[in-house]
Amino acid sequence: MKRLLTLLFAFLVTASLSLAAQEPANKDQASSSDKKVQKAENKEAKTAAKGKDMSLTGWVRDQGGKTVFENDKDKQTWEIANPEAVKGHEGHHVKVRAKLDESSHSLTVDKLSMMKKSKQAGEEQKGEEPKKY
Repeated sequence: MKRLLTLLFAFLVTASLSLAAQEPANKDQASSSDKKVQKAENKEAKTAAKGKDMSLTGWVRDQGGKTVFENDKDKQTWEIANPEAVKGHEGHHVKVRAKLDESSHSLTVDKLSMMKKSKQAGEEQKGEEPKKY
């Protein structure tokens, strides 16, 4: 009888451990990243409503024949209203100072600066020489 109870107890412990292992380990981390995205979106909306400039970091990309900016924080893409301001920076990781327009989901770039080369590593296009500024 003792042997049967010991085996049953061992089975229950093993089963509960395997069930616990299937739980997502980072529930809090996933929800905190969602909170960060929501916070970034709220900040963008408030700044756009006030008509003020905002500093953003992200990638300049060509998407469907249009030049867009992909924000690092919330991964949203914004159409660039003045693409001549970012000409030559397609595919680069940049920091921009821009005015946001929520109604057309576009931004007007006032100032652009390249991020450090170490920040470019993930998506740097091969065969291109880095530009000197």
